[in-house]
Amino acid sequence: MKTLFTCLMLCMGVTLFAQTARLQVIHNSPTPTVDVYVNGDLLLDNFAYRTATPYIDVPSGVELNIGVALGNSVSVDDVLVNFPVTLEEGETYVAVAAGIVGGDPGFNLFVNNMGAETADDPANVGISFFHGSPDAPEVDVLANGGVLFDNTAFGAFAGYANVPASQYNLWVTPSEDNATIVAAYSADFSWWAGNTAVVFASGYLSGDFPAFEPWVALSNGGTFPLPATAIPDLTSKVQIVHNSPDPAATTVDIYVGGDLLLDDFAYRAATPFVDVPVGTPVSVAIAPSTSTSVDDAIATYDLTFEAGKRYIAVANGLLGADPAFNVDVFDMGREQGVNPELFDLAFLHGSPDAPAVDIDARDVGTLVANIAYSEFRGYTSLAPKAYNLDIKPAGTNTIVTTLLADVSGLEGQAGIAIASGFLGSDPAFAVIVVLADGTVVTLTESQLARVQVIHNSPTPTVDIYANDGLFVNDLAYRNATPFVTVPAGVELDLGIALSNSQSADEALANFPVTLANGGTYVVIANGIVGGDPAFNLEIFDMGRETASETGNVDLLFFHGSPDAPTVDITTGGNVLYDDVSYGGFSGYLSVPAASYILDVTPGDDNSTVVASYQADFSWWVGNTAVVFASGNLSGDFPAFQPYVALSTGGTYPLPVANGFDAADNFRATAIGVQNNAFKVFPNPATTNIQIQMDLEKEEDVQLSILNAAGQSIRSFQFGTLAKGFQSLDIDVSDLNAGLYLLKVDTAAGSQTQLLTIGK
Repeated sequence: MKTLFTCLMLCMGVTLFAQTARLQVIHNSPTPTVDVYVNGDLLLDNFAYRTATPYIDVPSGVELNIGVALGNSVSVDDVLVNFPVTLEEGETYVAVAAGIVGGDPGFNLFVNNMGAETADDPANVGISFFHGSPDAPEVDVLANGGVLFDNTAFGAFAGYANVPASQYNLWVTPSEDNATIVAAYSADFSWWAGNTAVVFASGYLSGDFPAFEPWVALSNGGTFPLPATAIPDLTSKVQIVHNSPDPAATTVDIYVGGDLLLDDFAYRAATPFVDVPVGTPVSVAIAPSTSTSVDDAIATYDLTFEAGKRYIAVANGLLGADPAFNVDVFDMGREQGVNPELFDLAFLHGSPDAPAVDIDARDVGTLVANIAYSEFRGYTSLAPKAYNLDIKPAGTNTIVTTLLADVSGLEGQAGIAIASGFLGSDPAFAVIVVLADGTVVTLTESQLARVQVIHNSPTPTVDIYANDGLFVNDLAYRNATPFVTVPAGVELDLGIALSNSQSADEALANFPVTLANGGTYVVIANGIVGGDPAFNLEIFDMGRETASETGNVDLLFFHGSPDAPTVDITTGGNVLYDDVSYGGFSGYLSVPAASYILDVTPGDDNSTVVASYQADFSWWVGNTAVVFASGNLSGDFPAFQPYVALSTGGTYPLPVANGFDAADNFRATAIGVQNNAFKVFPNPATTNIQIQMDLEKEEDVQLSILNAAGQSIRSFQFGTLAKGFQSLDIDVSDLNAGLYLLKVDTAAGSQTQLLTIGK
């Protein structure tokens, strides 16, 4: 491209000594690249949108016919529009091409005859503003909060503002309304001291292409866009909540600045967030509902609100009593959640006679710890679903009440939970949740039950669904869940599906159940899928999680062996459980936490012991367990075996009592270990044990040590051992005192025994 100066000199046929002016040209019309002709000759070739020339010398005192053509034009004959311009000698001009070719507003050349190339001070920068956005209204431009350019409409220039060369926050507002910021940008001119620049609005505010954006044209011809920043909030808002339980203040009138804001404002009512003045004290007065003016106020508070903050003001306390009536103010309120997929919940303790409390969400953890009266706590983000909130005196495990907080569908919103009312009188204690729009919801008491599920059907591992949601994943045969909390008072459709199922639609069997609020249940999957007796869920509705007496253990018995007859369970000749048939429960017995020999006899013949097992519950003091008969007495796989399900969910088999080999011999040979079982010496042990076994054939042998919850804590690989007698030494000195399970695995199967560690 020819230099501008040379082109103009040739075009006009003038000498270097002719009269001149200074000119900068800026292309701000949202059209393609253009060519610019002056008096028939090409001045600017392929002049791009949002670019500029530097200031150059141009002829003055003569008419310049400036023609604009599309880029890559071949001659002045391709010009779309012409502009005759006469410049004055010694003047400095900025010419901006703006508007829409063939549109509205039309394409035009806007010329400012008050251009400048240098600032008025070497430490300053001179900034001019040109409004070149075709669909934007008249605007003001603010710099760091002060008006820099006032009432500038499309096609107009604002004169130079000489300001210190620094970084500025530029805010665009409607003219005459500087409190409403429609856009914000960062402008760094700290490096341009002594020079000038033109800030020009460019593009479409509507979002059409090209989109709105402010650009800068430097006096040397460089251009760049200004980066957008977050629009600052210059407003302040407050939400008012009436939470004073004083009978004399059931409804109140609230005055702000002497004017009535809320008439007959009821207890446990709330406003949405409303605008309040910023930076000056605002008088908030509380008056009886019968008031006729602010002069009837019973309490007045002067509050000053900061720009950008959201306040929650809560009337608490008692008139003429302790704790005194007050307005507690939280200055970190939110009108919406921080994450659009979560619900944000803050907390206020507003119950005058309630102690400090902890609030726990079941299956989540502690939401608030040790919150005292009139204390606020900031927001916690929650997934949008139902939560059971346990309210406890701070630092204790005592649940005073459990409340249902269902925040489903509230994603992206915010609210505050407020403890309200009295523990010991009316209005009664409650927890209300106030949403940002002023909606108030009183939380209801949760309808809950506790359930343990035991898998005792000789089928593959299963998944359990409750009302289409996955309740238990991959529950294996002879395993159990701990006691868990489930909804009560509503029908639960329990579906049993094979493991790795994808949805409740794959359930093999469904069982509708309705549990009572506060009930504790033991549910046992039993029977044979597609066989006889049929698969079923057996439900015991008087479950226990703790022993009924200190120092005891409470044991429930379930008969779950499909081919076993009615039996009695005795110990030392005393009947513990009488005439228990298949599918039946025998209620809890509370017995001292000790070790017992449990004998199994026919239901009508306690003199004939058909099986005997060792049951050591000395370590399970204060807790409960279910002893359940499992497997087939006939010897079919899985073979008969009594199991224990602890209330924590751990399970283990009861070992055959020493010296008894009548009904259980088939178990030993099934896993390749002869003589009924492997032997452990000593038992109880402290530091070392010796395991002895007689292998029927050469076997790969693995030993696992399981804790009371059924979790493997140590594992030993002995490799291939020869047929016959084997003795294995194991170091157990690192185990804590308690009961453990030893499990021996071979290719043929597995066998277990209890191990007691004493220290």
